[in-house]
Amino acid sequence: MITLDTSVLLGYYQARTGQLNGASASTVSPSKSKAVVPTAPWMSGSAEPSAMVKAALNGRKFVDEAGNATSLKGASGDYKKLFATYQALNTLSAIAARASEKGVTDGELKRLQTALTKGLSEVTAYTQNMSLDQGRLTPGAVMATDRSTVGVPKNVYGYITDTIYSGVSDDEVPKFQGNVSFDLAVKKFGVTTNVTMDLSQMGATPRTMSNVVSFMNGKLKAEGFETSFAVERKVGEARTVQVNGQPVKLPATGDDFALRVKGDSTEQLTFTATAASPAVYITTAAGNPDPDKDTKTDDAVIENTLTKYSAAGGGQPGGKVFSETLQGTISSVRKTVSGADGSIYMLADVTKDVSGQVIKGDQDVALLKYDSAGQLLFARSLGATDSASGLNLAVAADGSVAVAGSVTGRLQGAADGPINSDATSGKTDSFVTRYDAKGDEQWTVRRGAMLEDEATAVAFGSDGILYVGGRSKSDLPGSTSAAGGGYDSYLTAFATDLNGGPKALFTEKFGTAENDSVSDIVVNGSQVVVGGKENGNAILRSFTLAPTVVTENATSVTPAGVMVTTPVTYTKTATLSVGAVRDLGSLKGGELAGLKIDGGRLYIGGHTSNGALSIGNRTAGASGGSDGFVGRLSLDLTDTSGDTLAYYGGTGDDTVTGMAVANGSAWLVGAAGKDLEGQTTVGEKDGYVAQIDVGTGAVSWSQRLTGKDGYATPTSIAVDRAGSSSLDAFGLPKGAMDFTQSERLISATAARAGDTFQIRTRERGTLTTITIGAKDTLETLADKIKRASGFRAKVEMSSDGNARKLKISPAYATSTIEILAGKGGTDVLQALGLASGVVRNTKVESGKTVSADGGGPVFGLQLAPELDLSDEAGRKNATSVITRAMSAVRTAYREIADIAMGVDSSAASTSGKTGGTVPAYLKNQISNYQAALNRLTGG
Repeated sequence: MITLDTSVLLGYYQARTGQLNGASASTVSPSKSKAVVPTAPWMSGSAEPSAMVKAALNGRKFVDEAGNATSLKGASGDYKKLFATYQALNTLSAIAARASEKGVTDGELKRLQTALTKGLSEVTAYTQNMSLDQGRLTPGAVMATDRSTVGVPKNVYGYITDTIYSGVSDDEVPKFQGNVSFDLAVKKFGVTTNVTMDLSQMGATPRTMSNVVSFMNGKLKAEGFETSFAVERKVGEARTVQVNGQPVKLPATGDDFALRVKGDSTEQLTFTATAASPAVYITTAAGNPDPDKDTKTDDAVIENTLTKYSAAGGGQPGGKVFSETLQGTISSVRKTVSGADGSIYMLADVTKDVSGQVIKGDQDVALLKYDSAGQLLFARSLGATDSASGLNLAVAADGSVAVAGSVTGRLQGAADGPINSDATSGKTDSFVTRYDAKGDEQWTVRRGAMLEDEATAVAFGSDGILYVGGRSKSDLPGSTSAAGGGYDSYLTAFATDLNGGPKALFTEKFGTAENDSVSDIVVNGSQVVVGGKENGNAILRSFTLAPTVVTENATSVTPAGVMVTTPVTYTKTATLSVGAVRDLGSLKGGELAGLKIDGGRLYIGGHTSNGALSIGNRTAGASGGSDGFVGRLSLDLTDTSGDTLAYYGGTGDDTVTGMAVANGSAWLVGAAGKDLEGQTTVGEKDGYVAQIDVGTGAVSWSQRLTGKDGYATPTSIAVDRAGSSSLDAFGLPKGAMDFTQSERLISATAARAGDTFQIRTRERGTLTTITIGAKDTLETLADKIKRASGFRAKVEMSSDGNARKLKISPAYATSTIEILAGKGGTDVLQALGLASGVVRNTKVESGKTVSADGGGPVFGLQLAPELDLSDEAGRKNATSVITRAMSAVRTAYREIADIAMGVDSSAASTSGKTGGTVPAYLKNQISNYQAALNRLTGG
């Protein structure tokens, strides 16, 4: 007679039935016959989802090891921990499911998000410190190698233009006809040689792509240079169109041809052209804002573009050079500015990612630099943990860049003001970031008040001073005037101190008892002019700054550990004096678009329904409704003798969203009314661009703009005084062609100085924190990881296209590395594209893949650091992530149950004989098991 321990058999039966995908080929070791395998919570049922959600919202702990005590009697402590983890994940799943139901209010959704974030943090902390007898559990993934998905751009010594011509290779290129030439300066080993590419020197040779390339290469070869040109050809593809509802395939219209520049690391190239004229760059947001005509849904798909217009005969803009569709994650373009080198700097708000940089929060700020041919040179993201908005942008003559805006939540590595809003308050603070000419961040300062505030204007001055204007609901630190009520305007300034950080020089607050704001700032030597809206009126304020500039010695340590002393000249203090104030009258619901200085005069632009602004000498009158306007004034704000004012618009409502001034002309862009004079309506809602001679009020050039779905709104404009030339015909950029890229992690990724992640080399071992430094590169980060792991981690750089990426793997066969997220909102893993979890080698034992360190199986929950319930996509992702984690716990339970029962689960997956006669011993064993089960279940 065969006797069986019924509790063992019942536990084994429950562990296997329906959960282990069958075990007909498994074997059981008699030595494990006394093990207890408890009933899993997913087998016995759980609390109603609504009850779990209610308990979580009421503050109940997510992880409760005592929750399954009755089913764990005599069982291994591993089950208690697994079941507690599962129950916590089950509650998170119920929260995500509730958030996906119809009728959930915004208030409840916010409470659900708070509970989900709390529970996710609780589960992550619990599992990363968990110790199991029969395995390991990590909140992250289980990997043989942790490969970064975010890279640092490589220096690529090449350039491919946009398409120059579409057709046949032997065709003459229309853009190459006529008087077309440019100059190429090649600097090699300190010597610069100018090479003129004048196509008229080709004589009667047809100006085809290949012939022009051969001509230019001959010029370069004659000078002994390695740089060369080539034809880049893209074979045309057949097209499919719909005719009477049926697809019709059409042949390709021709191939696309572009130029390729093959550069050399020893040769610096600079492109220039004679007879250059102004170029106009316009960004546009296009797309139907409400396709389904339901204001409750968010179904708009907006497309942002950057378009360049060249100058035609007479020096006026007209011809379109290019129109580039911007990355889809750009939600809005705030401002564009032309640089002294011909580049275009763009400030945008982004979601999800930008140019491969994964952002950390819901929205971030991006600084994008394009060359004059429309190609992206670099992208920089601010790296805000929660949300940030870019509101203004300035570019200095030396290429330095400043970005200003508002930020909510944590902004790691920023120099904080003394009374900033708490990171968890949800209130906005002002920020400003300064970059050098290569796009490397020099410093970021966050300087706010107890209530909401934001920086809306920024400008460079002399002596390295950066002026920032904005608005605040409460007093700012160091402000000399008390708040007047509502939002008040402020002007502050920062200088780079002796140690390279930001130093606040002063803060001046001004305004009325109503809401006030600053629109723009311009600097003329020691004079600062602030333009804003105060109680609905357009107000100009003048200030004078008297800086104290000193030279002092700064001590620093070189990378080699040598202490050096260097004299540094910087602005130590400054005194601000209040000057003239000029009230231009009520804007009547309008807005100011900007201030500019040109030819020693002050220009102000915007839109208003007030046809009688307080600016003399009106050269073009208002047309009714809301009109655009440009005023030209004296910089001292007191002399009105040279006033000039020109309105622009139709009888409908026209707005101004951007203004640029160059060579005495002003350009306006904005939303066009239906009857804008001289421009025929194109789409449902058009935009416009207009060049205005303020002195005469004449419109030199105008164009109505449309876009996707018949909707278009220009969002910014920049004018380069000499940006249009023959280089446009070749698709080549103006200025120096810089093939190099910044190697700094905080430039190439969304990482910020001070961001962290953790690493350890044994289960529940001491965690070592790795902190990102301001000058860290992939190489220096790799060295930090190696040292933190006691050199048990092998860290390499891999090449992926035009990027270099990090790769972490065990240095030895038995090495195991666990990588965990940084604490306190400083996690950098997502920004670096690294996964959290266990990295270990594997080996094969008895046909089964196991960890090579002998520590048993490793189970990864693959939880994300954050989950978002604010939209449908986020809720679906949260549900997917939580479901995957719950599945991992069930897998851990099954495998630990196998080990407890002595089951060789590898036998179940081993290929073998499936037909033939069942051996007698196996028949007897199955018969005895079945009889025991019948007795237990009454069968």
